[in-house]
Amino acid sequence: MDALLAAIGRLLASPGFKFCLICGLILLLGIPLLIVWGLTSEREQRAAEVRRTVAQEWGDSQYIDGPLLVVPYTMRRVTGEGDKRIEEIVERRAIFLPKSLAITGDTSTKTLHRSIYDVAVYSSVLNFTGAFSAPEIAEATSEALEVRWRDAILAVAVRDVSGLKDAASLIINNSDKLDFEPSIGIPRMMGGGIHVRLADVSGLFDGAAGANGHAGGIKPFSFKFALTLNGSSELKFAPLAQETTVAIKSDWRDPSFTGGFLPTERHISADGFTAEWQVPHLARSVPQAWSLNDHEFERMLPYAFGVRFMVPVDFYQVISRALKYATMFLGTAFMAVFLLELRSRRQVHPVQYLFVGLTMVFFYVLLLSLAEHIGFLKAYIAASLATGGLLSAYVARVQNSMSKGLVMGGVFLGIYGLLYLILQLEDYALLAGAIAGFVILATVMFATLKVDWSGAASKAITASPAQP
Repeated sequence: MDALLAAIGRLLASPGFKFCLICGLILLLGIPLLIVWGLTSEREQRAAEVRRTVAQEWGDSQYIDGPLLVVPYTMRRVTGEGDKRIEEIVERRAIFLPKSLAITGDTSTKTLHRSIYDVAVYSSVLNFTGAFSAPEIAEATSEALEVRWRDAILAVAVRDVSGLKDAASLIINNSDKLDFEPSIGIPRMMGGGIHVRLADVSGLFDGAAGANGHAGGIKPFSFKFALTLNGSSELKFAPLAQETTVAIKSDWRDPSFTGGFLPTERHISADGFTAEWQVPHLARSVPQAWSLNDHEFERMLPYAFGVRFMVPVDFYQVISRALKYATMFLGTAFMAVFLLELRSRRQVHPVQYLFVGLTMVFFYVLLLSLAEHIGFLKAYIAASLATGGLLSAYVARVQNSMSKGLVMGGVFLGIYGLLYLILQLEDYALLAGAIAGFVILATVMFATLKVDWSGAASKAITASPAQP
């Protein structure tokens, strides 16, 4: 019995058992790490809610789909079968896209501060010029009975019409001027926008019968108008014309070009950016005319393009990426303390290892809370110095050795420096993390080659930790 108890005592005092216990502690610390991860997600959602609130007050992300020429017509619809067939005359609308469209815009941006959060918003003046060819109803449908050309409207869809900050007028053929009216001008059609009725435009309508057999028609015409628009985060356009060109100038220094097409030319500097797009209609799978159904008004949306006004550092995502490497760096710190313990006569109690781990977990709490107030870089430096300095002093006191405390200070400096480097690499973060993990594992393996893991040697570590 005494031999069995002695064997159990040697096992509990062996470096191998201590190593397994440390691994168990690392796994146990995954619980508070998950709590911190949830806290980060909660704060990120709170920031998103604040941005949505500011967007509702200032103007949401904007998407401009227009101008579109909308012409109502009637068609015969047959329902039922056999003797119960019913014929009825229903109204539909044909959509015609412009022949050419050029958009020039100048946007001024600023960052609004709501509580502790930053939201990028912009004010823009957008100038639209272009032309429509004479529309042919046969291009949109072959089932038209009567086409009401004089009830045609020119519509501009705007995602958030509350962002419009000035009245807008349409100029036809450089002569007729008409004021835009609210709504998209189409009954039962969801979506915001503005429209103009073309009935009063002089010389626009052709009274003679067209080749398609429908009386009247609309002559080719040019147009121009301007929109003063507020928005936030994003500004996008639909490539409507046979040749669509967009030129945007802004004072924002961190643009992200997004959507179906990238700029053909761009220039980004400390004073802002300029970007130009040229999109032919062959680059999109949408015809120049079609018959409108209830769910087809935004069929250009998949081809929309534009610019996103990015806040330069989204530290919530950076902190979430840092948490993915937490286990590796916890293991590195524990192994450093363990190696120092093996080379010392003073043992480190498992509770003291737990304190080291909890302090490293708290690093992320400090980083998150400070970053919301002073920015990510300053927060990272402060959290690193606080936790690294505390743990170095703690190890020095536990081991009763200033030199071992300085060694741990160097280890934590390396850990936090390596983590920051990995976070900055972004595209190469996984590669850098994999290489770092491999090097750390190799270092621990060769540093422990001479360790008597069973504790059977005469210099085995005793079970009771020495008091400082």
